[in-house]
Amino acid sequence: MKKHLAALLFVLLVGDSVSVFAPQYTFEVKDDLSEIVGREDLMGRLEYQQMLTADPSTGEIPFNIRKAELQFDQFLTRQTAGLRTQQLTFESEGPDNVGGRTRAVAFDIRDENMIIAGGVSGGIWKSTDGGITWVRKSNPENRNSVTCIVQDTRPGREDTWYHGTGEIVGNSARGGGAPFRGDGIYKSTDNGETWNLIPSTQDSDPNVFNSQFQYIWDIEINPDNLAEDEVLVAAFGGILRSVDGGNTWEVEIGQELFGLDESIDLNEVSASFYTSLERSNNNVFYAGLSTESPTDDVSPDAGLYYSLDGQNWDNITPLTNESQYRRVVIGTSPSNPDIAYFMLDSNPIFILEHRLSLINSPGRINGFDPEPREIPDFEATLGDIDTQGSYNMMIRVHPQDADLVFIGATNLYRSTDGFRTQGNIKWIGGYDPGGKTKPYENHHPDQHELLFLPSNPDVALSASDGGLIRTEDIDADSVVWQSRNDGFVTSQFFTIAQSKVPGDQTLIGGMQDNGTDLAPNGTLSWSAVIGGDGGYAATTQNNALWFASFQRGQTLRLTLNEDFELTSFGRVDPGGLVEEAGSLYLFVNPFTLDPTNENRMFCAGGNHLYFHPNVSQIPGGSQTPTSLGWERVTDEPVGDGLISAVEISKDGEKVYFGTASGELFRLNNAGESFNFEVVKLDSLTNGYVSSISVNPENQDHVIVVFSSYNVPSIFESIDGGETFVDVSGNLEENPDGSGNGPSIRWAEIVPTNSGYQVFVGTSVGLYSANNLSTTTTWIKESSGLIGSSIVTMMDYRASDGRLVIATHGNGVYSSQVSDFKPIETEPDQGNSFQLLAAYPNPFQESTTIQYSIPEDGDVRIDILTASGALVNTILWGPQYTGPNTVAWDGTTPSGFPLANGIYHYRVRYRGESKTGRLILRR
Repeated sequence: MKKHLAALLFVLLVGDSVSVFAPQYTFEVKDDLSEIVGREDLMGRLEYQQMLTADPSTGEIPFNIRKAELQFDQFLTRQTAGLRTQQLTFESEGPDNVGGRTRAVAFDIRDENMIIAGGVSGGIWKSTDGGITWVRKSNPENRNSVTCIVQDTRPGREDTWYHGTGEIVGNSARGGGAPFRGDGIYKSTDNGETWNLIPSTQDSDPNVFNSQFQYIWDIEINPDNLAEDEVLVAAFGGILRSVDGGNTWEVEIGQELFGLDESIDLNEVSASFYTSLERSNNNVFYAGLSTESPTDDVSPDAGLYYSLDGQNWDNITPLTNESQYRRVVIGTSPSNPDIAYFMLDSNPIFILEHRLSLINSPGRINGFDPEPREIPDFEATLGDIDTQGSYNMMIRVHPQDADLVFIGATNLYRSTDGFRTQGNIKWIGGYDPGGKTKPYENHHPDQHELLFLPSNPDVALSASDGGLIRTEDIDADSVVWQSRNDGFVTSQFFTIAQSKVPGDQTLIGGMQDNGTDLAPNGTLSWSAVIGGDGGYAATTQNNALWFASFQRGQTLRLTLNEDFELTSFGRVDPGGLVEEAGSLYLFVNPFTLDPTNENRMFCAGGNHLYFHPNVSQIPGGSQTPTSLGWERVTDEPVGDGLISAVEISKDGEKVYFGTASGELFRLNNAGESFNFEVVKLDSLTNGYVSSISVNPENQDHVIVVFSSYNVPSIFESIDGGETFVDVSGNLEENPDGSGNGPSIRWAEIVPTNSGYQVFVGTSVGLYSANNLSTTTTWIKESSGLIGSSIVTMMDYRASDGRLVIATHGNGVYSSQVSDFKPIETEPDQGNSFQLLAAYPNPFQESTTIQYSIPEDGDVRIDILTASGALVNTILWGPQYTGPNTVAWDGTTPSGFPLANGIYHYRVRYRGESKTGRLILRR
């Protein structure tokens, strides 16, 4: 889950050849760890996701809404079939080298080059060349969350596979209160080419959590039973068994929690939250059921179990009744099936070794060694084992050595003596062992599975939140890893932006777990920019500046060379002012640039909107937030909710913004820093404003999108927000927004030669409409490629009609709108290089220096004493055609206040220099 940009080294050049934004020292870009368990505030990922989609009236996400909205989506697709023949053609933009969270992977027993893997948000993928290339095999319309997979290894039955769905903790496509429930177990009888849901495992009402098949942890088959298709499943609340390939089920351990009345809510049942299942090479089955349950009660079925036939189970728990633990994972030894290891997420975490042959030995407790094994304990900050609340846990034993044991949490560890001694434990994956927040080289934190190549067990395949990664020698002193994500398009995007240069295909986007990456022009291989959980991103005309952010609004301004390598950066968000106001950033926090002068930034900061007239003025090389040049648009908070969406019109004159509690505002005179006017618009609903789109050719034509369930989702205004019409149409099941309609995440208005077209990204794919009204008919786009992937964001380039789509689980797609109407940004004009008045002057706290340039170019502004001595350089960076402004607060570069008196400011542009006078009078 965590990712970090390696240290970047820059050298200060001297004289007028200093590169723009170059710092004066060696430094390292730091980013936060990406998160599974959010902190107890609205800044955490889970809290953010909960707020994004929860029903405002209950504060909860409707139970099992994923299944309900998929069924509704299928109904819409049938209902609108044939209504429009002209649809966009999309193609994948990758990333082909950045895998998303992967819990399930298996080799074909007949051919180790054939691998089937599943992304938690990305479906089933198949490789026939050892993971070098991948092809998606699951139906894009299903977008099932794959959590485990198994092959029927009996002779003649090897073409049969099963996979489970449903991730009970960790999936950010849903909020914290209602995890991403699965829809049962899928089966393939053609070696993974096609998959069909086993009907008996989809038995619950779409709107309630009342079936244990909604969370499947593990699946095993019984290869010794040649007469029946025997399948065992670790599901929510128990271990289930079928002898007819999944048509019917019986409970072996725990509780029968399927086929229930619709009134039953499993959130109120005391049953084991986590279960696990493992089969040894000699066909002994082991299981673990957690003490933790959805209620405050300890699960009555908790314990560790074994069975010789899958039907008769013995409880072998070696713990006292007072012991409590969450998840249990189990690893058996292929070379010595008598040995099994159990890793329990308790306080503290501990590992137990079990020997079946010693189950009645007086020196052991039910076959368990009474001495717990050593847990990795390294001095580095990130060295200790961390399961993140049972999210990432695995234990595996080398096929040829029962003492060579591997455990995974955030990191991957190896022990050569079954974790008996601390000195024989080595840190081989996850975070860098040096204690930095960057990953172990070519590996990725948060471990879910480890496979060994049958023909050479020293070759291993690791599955983590970074997809699939392979090593040729898992036993090496220094393990070397290589990605196996080429074509395994399972990355989970929050945001996306594209180059503003017509024809340029360069992309930049923020991902869950994998930071912010950039795809240079036309390539499917993306490159890391910064780590953490990626947030909003942007670029400027001619790609002069790039902006990237990670969780909680930490926003960096970047410069890149012609090879798209970082050459400088600086933190540019108003973090200090946000804290000073007693507010906070959203986990994925919006900002936008003025298209007429892209040094002008509007940034959300809790319940204030912030404005900076010239972000190029902010010094480079530092990640300390600064208040330099930032101002609050209004002195008082603009509303009760946190600002969640910000968009500016193409002419730079109006900024529309909305909050997480449904409030809407319009900022007039946005191009005039001294003349802002904020107008509160009528309330449409109390849902979460996730997106505002402004027509590129009409600043008064606006689409507002609410992502909350059970509220009307899409509203249109043609008078600047004075009045709105609900244009949700057939995307709502009921007129009031209630029912099984999807969550709407984003909207884009595309001017065409015949009018305009609107695209909306939803939790069940991409939809579009040509004519909006109270009865809008939205039609699905790209059902065979984008399918029902969650579309989190889009970016439309009005100059050449390119539309880019970001999904949470299947990467990025692009298309060309054939009937687009070209709309060019018209920057403020500048006929010559000239100084404008500084205001105020004289000044006490700060003054604004104004100037105009005829063409884009670098500008340097120095502050000089009356005698000509240089005391500060307040700007050295790219500026845009027309009027520009910078602020100065009467201080030195270190922030030391200067004495009152007369100062001069010198503005240099393309070999010319102009000077003005300032009077500092505190």
